[in-house]
Amino acid sequence: MSGGITSPRNALELRPVWPGRALALAGIVLVALNLRSAVTAMSPIVGRIVVDVPMDDVALGVIGMLPPLMLATGGLLGPILARWIRLETNMVLACAGMCAGHLIRAMAGEFTQLLVGSVVAMLAMGVGNVLLPPLVKKYFPDRIALMTSIYAMLFSVSTAIPGTVAPLAADAAGWRGSLMVWGVAAAIAVPPWIVLAFRGRSRASKAGNGSPAALAGRGAGAGLWRSRVAWGLMLMHGLSALNGYAMLAWLPEILMDTAGISGIEAGVLLSIYAVTAGPLALVVPAIALRMRNPGVLAYIGASLFASGYTGLLLAPGVLTPLWVLVSASGTGLFPVMLALINARTRTLATTAALSGFVQGNGALISVAGPLVVGLLHDATGGWTAPFCFLIAASAGIVLGGILLRSPLSVDEELHEYASRR
Repeated sequence: MSGGITSPRNALELRPVWPGRALALAGIVLVALNLRSAVTAMSPIVGRIVVDVPMDDVALGVIGMLPPLMLATGGLLGPILARWIRLETNMVLACAGMCAGHLIRAMAGEFTQLLVGSVVAMLAMGVGNVLLPPLVKKYFPDRIALMTSIYAMLFSVSTAIPGTVAPLAADAAGWRGSLMVWGVAAAIAVPPWIVLAFRGRSRASKAGNGSPAALAGRGAGAGLWRSRVAWGLMLMHGLSALNGYAMLAWLPEILMDTAGISGIEAGVLLSIYAVTAGPLALVVPAIALRMRNPGVLAYIGASLFASGYTGLLLAPGVLTPLWVLVSASGTGLFPVMLALINARTRTLATTAALSGFVQGNGALISVAGPLVVGLLHDATGGWTAPFCFLIAASAGIVLGGILLRSPLSVDEELHEYASRR
């Protein structure tokens, strides 16, 4: 194989499924608009919820830890399901799970029910997360950068919308009605995938190739722990997400303590941090797919994280918005990861397996971010140790970039490993 990243158009073994592209586009857009609402739909109205469903700080903390844990669980579960169930059918189940989870939360009369609903919704969200890259590869192998940009940007929209809509819906229909809104939104994403699932079953039946394993492949994930590319993407994603979750959790308190700004100003800067990845998602996937060595983007992302933290540590009251914006730009590595999952695989089976490996294990790594920062702050009473931890985590992203220098696809790495056994 020649150097550089293999073109997704040439690398993919399956042809674009032209009749289903419009439905697939609609389905991908609708799913992307739902894949973060389970995380942010409750927090703006939690004060109203606790009136009817009493929760102490521990209970709220458990709810707060669910997103990365369920993303990890869903990431690891998705490829396993793909061995037995078609991608489109899997997505139907994921959307149905999100809908059911929201509705369970809306009808909860006690914390246990609220917790179960949150687990169901976020676990389904994690599975849907993993399914999007192989579905993009199946239906849009010639438009991977564009489609990745679209749904990665919509992730930011899905994160931001509930913060505004949830309180308004709660004013109009109560907190239960507010949570039901997101259940309805998830239900709207189901029909395109139902149609595509039936179309796929019909085509496979006519071709005599109806088993899910014929599409997903058996043992596609075997050996991923030995893949340099898989490790590189996992470290890049996991450590950048660790930084992102830590800053989303602690940035307002950091800014109020160190820069002496008001809570309102800190909230505005937190919003800037949260939405920065959206515009970047429109650009960086195309850049990543054109680079001979996309690991360079990992170096840039790590430098942005570290530079922003250094500014907040050494001169927090000077150019504060700039330091926040610079550190937030490091989160642009998320759409890079999504694009490279497709660019560095040749088959749908490997794409699904790699997506689960990277996003599942990466989410497990990211869980440590808010927790360790909080523990270090409690232990030292300041923010120097937490920033040193985050800078060290940023340095680990560089290792991920080094591992991505290999020009081989994951499939080729696995083939080489199998041939040596």
